[in-house]
Amino acid sequence: MDYVSPNYSEIFAGRADLLQKLREDSDLLKAVKVHYANNPADFICDWGMTYDPRKMIDGGLANIPFILWGRQRDYIEWLDGRFNKGERGLVEKSRDCGVTWLSVGYAVTKWLFVDGFAAGFGSRKEQLVDKLGDPDSIFEKIRHFVGNLPDIFLPVGFSKKEHATYMRLLNPANGSSITGEAGDNIGRGGRKSVYFVDEAAFIEHQEMVDAALSQTTNCQIDISTFNGNGNPFYVKQQRFAGTERHFVFDWRDDPRKDEEWYQKQKEEQSEETVAQEIDRDPNASNTDAFIPAKWVAAAIDAHIKLGFEPSGVRTTGFDPADTGDNKGVTNRHGSVITDAEELTKGDITTAIPWAFSHADQCKSDLLIFDGDGMGTPAMKMALHGMAAERFKILPYYGGGEVRDKDKRITPGDRESRTNGDTYLNFRSQSATWLRDRFKATYDAIQRYEKGQLVNANPDDLISISSKCKHLTQLQAELSRPKRIWTKNGKIQVESKKEMKSRGVSSPGLFDSTVIAFSENTAAKKKRKIRYKIHRPRDRAMGY
Repeated sequence: MDYVSPNYSEIFAGRADLLQKLREDSDLLKAVKVHYANNPADFICDWGMTYDPRKMIDGGLANIPFILWGRQRDYIEWLDGRFNKGERGLVEKSRDCGVTWLSVGYAVTKWLFVDGFAAGFGSRKEQLVDKLGDPDSIFEKIRHFVGNLPDIFLPVGFSKKEHATYMRLLNPANGSSITGEAGDNIGRGGRKSVYFVDEAAFIEHQEMVDAALSQTTNCQIDISTFNGNGNPFYVKQQRFAGTERHFVFDWRDDPRKDEEWYQKQKEEQSEETVAQEIDRDPNASNTDAFIPAKWVAAAIDAHIKLGFEPSGVRTTGFDPADTGDNKGVTNRHGSVITDAEELTKGDITTAIPWAFSHADQCKSDLLIFDGDGMGTPAMKMALHGMAAERFKILPYYGGGEVRDKDKRITPGDRESRTNGDTYLNFRSQSATWLRDRFKATYDAIQRYEKGQLVNANPDDLISISSKCKHLTQLQAELSRPKRIWTKNGKIQVESKKEMKSRGVSSPGLFDSTVIAFSENTAAKKKRKIRYKIHRPRDRAMGY
């Protein structure tokens, strides 16, 4: 590792010399304070102290000068940009990048040098915001930072006992403040110049917090690692990605870490921990997903990699969803998902012609819609009325009885369970069919990437075209529902109600995709064609 730790002896000596000059020259001190007000990164580097007990393992100091490396300075400047523009921002981070310490340093600098500045810090639990004696809590970091500053920078009349209390830091000289809140109380404490929401993806009621902060501050900064893909933090990350309101802290930005460090983490940590905490994978936490995220990722453009063309029945799956939930349609041509889209506005009267239009434009042979709702007869009538003879209309009854309930799940194995003993309902059975396709595709892609011969039937695989309109959302939703078991051991897809109880939005595209692959026959039967798939370059060579 090429990183060289700062020479702390030289830093302390340099600070002592500069401090002496500032004590002797009041005009210089005034000028420096004006500079620091507009250049908080300089103040942090010149005078900030941070705490890292891990340094003591190698005989080093736990209390060390806060010397910023490049990406950390970028963050302070990005943060000041959001504050000056009065706009919200989101920080997507790997673990151990020091973002909380940086935010503390920024807030304290503004608290010192900007009159009337008000910062807020919030997290999911009160003890994470402030717990006396716990250096991991935000306000212990604040007290540590302030407590290690030279006295010439502290406000006139400042008293730790009076002005640095539980979840509160006041500046008696200029009226500035830093306060803390937790859980559902975040955003209830009055107007703020800037508000930091720490580990935002893990807050239970994120919509409630966002609503409160919308009235409290113009500069809300959400900071977090990912916690799945079905919460508001992920949605905001998708909205802000690629704009100046989105800041990314990757582990590669840390000069202390290199590939050797990363490989060590992979050896010592679980695959899911590395993916979520280090690689910033929003799908990593779905360890019990019905369809694992890595299987979904492998399926993107799998037909191109494996060399088979879309062929067979053209089907549109339509999930009309409950009132208030997003509606979804998935179009497929044989084993290839050609398009997928969500409808975020309107009711069922809007959704029916929208779904019909998708099926018509894709020249579908079959339109399958979720038929479990109360409006099924009217919906079927409306769809039939529009479809005429263009394509076949079928309802999908996910809550109904499984297909071939007495058939063994392992053909030829009389000891294996029956379908009726394995699946709770048709939804879990048809979702398993979809899961099996993704698993077969993942295995095929693994062999393909290793340069091995791939011998698979496209009818057993699945591919997602990268040209899908809502590809990112489709990829996220396919791995969102959990695979769970009833008390009697039957496989079940996590219900929409259960997903909402854990703060996850309804996966309309998961359901529309399951629906689209629930039937393999159209109005006219099509001849099945079996393929032997090779790597494209092998086929070109005549293998």
